[in-house]
Amino acid sequence: MIQKIILGVALIVISVSTQAQKKVEAKSDVKSATVYLSGAELNRTASVTLAAGNSDVVFTGLPTNLNQQTINISSDDKLIIQSVQFKLNYMDQKELSAETKMWSDSLESVDLDLEKISKQKELILMQQAMLDDNKKTTGANTGLNFDAMKQYYDFMTDKEWGLKVQWMDAEHKEKKLNEIKTRLNQQLYDFQQKKSAPSGEIWVQVTSDKAITSKFYITYLVNNAGWTPEYDVRADKVNAPITLNYKAAIWQTTGEDWKDIKLKLSTGNPTAGAAGPVFATWFMDYYYGNYSVTKDEEDYNGKMNRNAPSAPMQLQEVVVTGADKKYKESETTASYTNVTQSTLSTEFDIKLASTIPSGSDVHRVNIGDYAMDASYDYYSIPRLDKDVFLNAHIADWEKLNLLDGSANVFFQGAYVGQSYINANQTNDTLELSLGRDKNVILTREKLKDFTKEKFIGGKYRQSVTYEIKVKNTEPTEISLDVIEQVPISANAEIKITLDDAGGAAYNVETGKLLWKQKLSPGEEKKMQFSITVEFPESKKVYCPKF
Repeated sequence: MIQKIILGVALIVISVSTQAQKKVEAKSDVKSATVYLSGAELNRTASVTLAAGNSDVVFTGLPTNLNQQTINISSDDKLIIQSVQFKLNYMDQKELSAETKMWSDSLESVDLDLEKISKQKELILMQQAMLDDNKKTTGANTGLNFDAMKQYYDFMTDKEWGLKVQWMDAEHKEKKLNEIKTRLNQQLYDFQQKKSAPSGEIWVQVTSDKAITSKFYITYLVNNAGWTPEYDVRADKVNAPITLNYKAAIWQTTGEDWKDIKLKLSTGNPTAGAAGPVFATWFMDYYYGNYSVTKDEEDYNGKMNRNAPSAPMQLQEVVVTGADKKYKESETTASYTNVTQSTLSTEFDIKLASTIPSGSDVHRVNIGDYAMDASYDYYSIPRLDKDVFLNAHIADWEKLNLLDGSANVFFQGAYVGQSYINANQTNDTLELSLGRDKNVILTREKLKDFTKEKFIGGKYRQSVTYEIKVKNTEPTEISLDVIEQVPISANAEIKITLDDAGGAAYNVETGKLLWKQKLSPGEEKKMQFSITVEFPESKKVYCPKF
């Protein structure tokens, strides 16, 4: 009876072992990536040999921070995928890389050199001790004459100096080698930290009706990647088209390098969620002190409006130089990029293979080169800044699918500074600041002959006349807006009068004076305006730069 039970148990064990899942480990490679402004979708492939029946396919060496909910597995063949599970593997040790082996070999070489220097210093100390002993046996009673003594001391001096030089040289080499050793040890320590970190694994239970080698496709999202738009704005001369180089600054810290992959950039946001908002009744009641305001709410006066849009970034001032550099544009990845516009996003499909290393460095690719017609004008506010600024106005810019981003500005081939493109504006024309143009010369001077001060009946009165001169040394005609200011009185006792606008358009509410001028090459024009200020003699008036 006992023998029958033992035989039955053995048969069960054999049956279970034959039906057990077969574990197959597989390495996968990143073949393509779609990088969003925040996050990225990675596509990997792997070739796996399967036996007939059930198997556990384990895709190893994956990032630990991938979004598990976005994992998608498919295959070319008719396989039954029973389950997909993401795990962390704390036991798998990464192989020693060739770079790390180089660090280890270098560390051994440095230790050997340090040992040699240590032996050299021991030898120097021994030679110095011998010299010291020899000096003790040498004195006035040695029987040596003066010349022999002089030769002896000269020899000892040269010998001691030589030993000191050797010692200083050894100390210097030892210090440098110890610095190198410290850096190498830090590199090895960083690698050991990475080596001991877990790795991600995707476990896939599959069933195949026959032995087969199948190609698997793995897709998932990672959060620690993204791209930022950047621009190069190039203008060769006034009244010429502007060239806009649209660039993407790509970064990723997934822990693995993306080598020779097909890259696509998207303005979409896959983590925003697909469900739309649900309407709910909005109640308003008295405040009793136990109600916390959410970020989407505001009080009646708008004081709690935390979602109010911030003021658009202003274009930074940059300097335009008169450099006349000739340069030849090289071909960029923009020539191999297809742009696709959909309802929800814009995609830039780069046809060339790309490599994006993991780390803090940013990888830049050019995704668009555009030549745009532009109109140019100048403006100056002499009271605030005596330089003249050049602006470019670009129409129909919406078709370029631009995003907010910083812009490097080049004029006549020279870098002149950084500006900013605000793509969220609703204007039909995109304005770009090209900075200061030193070829348009402007001066502002207070004319003494027309400036008067008087005290009449307890009141102080001052009349001031300013003259503005502007000269165009550009080779083409320019349009220039000169803007001046007349102070606005904030007190009834302070009386301000514009005596002469000098032909400028005057805005009484803002105090703005505007001259619209056209200047031919080499032409110079003058503008004048006069104002009078009157207030009680006993008072002090605040008016900056008046």
